[in-house]
Parts: sequence; C-alpha cells; structure tokens
Amino acid sequence: MLKLIFSKRFLLHLALALVVVVGAVGGAYYYLKIFTEQDSIVTVPSLEGYDAIEAEAVLKELSLECIVIDSLYLADKRGGEIVDQEPIADSKVKKDRKIYLTIARYSTPMVKLPNIEDQGLALALAKLESYGSKVGELIPKPGGCSDCALGVQIKGKSIKPGTPLFKGQKVDLLVGEGATGEEVHIPMLYGLDAEEARQLANRDGLNIGATVYTDCEDAADSAMARIFRQSPEPDPNDRIQKGASINVYLTKDLTQLPEVNLDSIKAQVQ
Repeated sequence: MLKLIFSKRFLLHLALALVVVVGAVGGAYYYLKIFTEQDSIVTVPSLEGYDAIEAEAVLKELSLECIVIDSLYLADKRGGEIVDQEPIADSKVKKDRKIYLTIARYSTPMVKLPNIEDQGLALALAKLESYGSKVGELIPKPGGCSDCALGVQIKGKSIKPGTPLFKGQKVDLLVGEGATGEEVHIPMLYGLDAEEARQLANRDGLNIGATVYTDCEDAADSAMARIFRQSPEPDPNDRIQKGASINVYLTKDLTQLPEVNLDSIKAQVQ
C-alpha cells in the first residue's frame, strides 16, 4: 500500500491535482476581487456650467476629489465656472480619483492703453484689439489728418497712453476727418454677427447704432443670430459721412437672411 502511495505515478497525479486546486482557488479569488471592486468604479460627470464650489459638491457625492489646477480669463464666462476637466465626462474611474479642473478667472486682468495717436485708423483699431481693449464708438473730429486716430475717450473723458484699463473695457476712438467730413460707401453687413459687423463698420470709419435682436429669447439665441436687415441699406450709389451709425437687426432664423455672398462679406472682416 505504501509502495503504491509513494509511486511516481501517484505522486504525479497528486501534484497535478494540487495545481488544479490552487489554480481554481486563485482564479476564484481574483474573479471575486474584480467583481467586488465594481462597486468602486464611478462615471465622471460633466461639470460644464458648474462653478468650482458646485463641482466640488457633485464630485464629493461620487467619492471623487476636486482639484483646481489652472484659471483662464474668458470674457463670456463667469468667475469660477468650469471650462475644462480631466478626466473628461463619462470616463470610468475608481473612487477617490482626483478630477483636475480649469476654471474661469474671478477677476478681470488689467492692460495698459497703447499709444495710437496719429496712427492710421486700421492700425489703431488692430492695436487696441491686440492690447485687449474693445472699441465702442468712432467719434469724428476736425483736424489736420483724415482717417487717423487722434486719441481715446471713456465716457467723454480723454485717456492717456499707459493708463491701466480692464481687459475688454470699451473705449471710444477720436478719428480725424480732415478739413471737411469725408464720405464712404455703406458696407454690406448681412449674415454677420454683431461683433463682426462692428469690426467691419469700424474699419470704414463707421459705427454700429441700434442693435435689435428680433426673435431672441436668451443669450444662446443671441449668439446664433445674424444680421438680416440694416439701416441705411447698402447701395453702391449711396454714401454716408464717416462717424455715422448703421442700425442693424438680427434674427436666429437664418432663412430670413438675404441671398448674398457671405464668404465675400466675412473675408472683409479678416
């Protein structure tokens, strides 16, 4: 009997049996481990539109950690609003994972007003835009030069170069009209949004007057709206004096736009 138990054949079968048992037990262990850890996997939510405090509360409910790693100045975002997240929404992660957030800055950065006096209108406009200032109204002023920048005002008060301003703050530009008022053709603004229309009008020494959104109910509608009517209307035989204003009417219903070469019009804004 003992000889049979200690035979090579028996020992080989015993070893194989042990391997099978150990493998089965190990496999069951790892299967159960993976299965039971499914409860620790969560889906990362979309945090778009939340501010940092709201996002922290949402992530805490899912046992996730919120870490703000950067902030950007974005004029169209409120301070603290989430603008980017990593991992992205719908990612599968384990509980206690860190979610890295980028938010919009709470404070508006300051910029210095550049010196644009005696520079051509196109150069002055580009320079102000590049420094982070927005041009509000072009104010014609008699002077020795035509179509040149004579200075900058805010609410009727002259501002000197180097003055600190909030980024995105509107300034009015004094524009020389020479000895007599110069007249220019009326630009076609159909199909443009309000900002594109302002840029094109300013380039020709004109202003945008009344801006009417005819069927827009919220900011999203206004962002989609395009100009379908303007007054005065573009006419190759008609001219208006520099510094004059064009009233524009915008709609979110793009079927109301006149049939025009929009690419050609937009190319003038670039």
